[in-house]
Amino acid sequence: MTMDETDLRLDGNAVAGMLAEMSGFEMTVCWGACAGCGTASQLGAALVYAHGMGVVACCPNCGQYLLRVVRGEGRWWLDLRGLAWLQLDEQARVAG
Repeated sequence: MTMDETDLRLDGNAVAGMLAEMSGFEMTVCWGACAGCGTASQLGAALVYAHGMGVVACCPNCGQYLLRVVRGEGRWWLDLRGLAWLQLDEQARVAG
């Protein structure tokens, strides 16, 4: 049996814990817009590839990456260049 990209793809909810730990927000309910096609959606709708130590979240419309997160050695690297904007709602703040 041959694997293709859909066998590796998850939705944005698969990385909810990692993103909440990094940001302090329930990021899957936060809204953002793709810098490529302009589609606005909640990050939970993103197409996610989460393998090894990093995560890539892609636009559900055009497939362009929206954000990349890598964690290692007590550090986080965050690349948001694929987002035209990101809206963090105070109601999505994780209690802590």
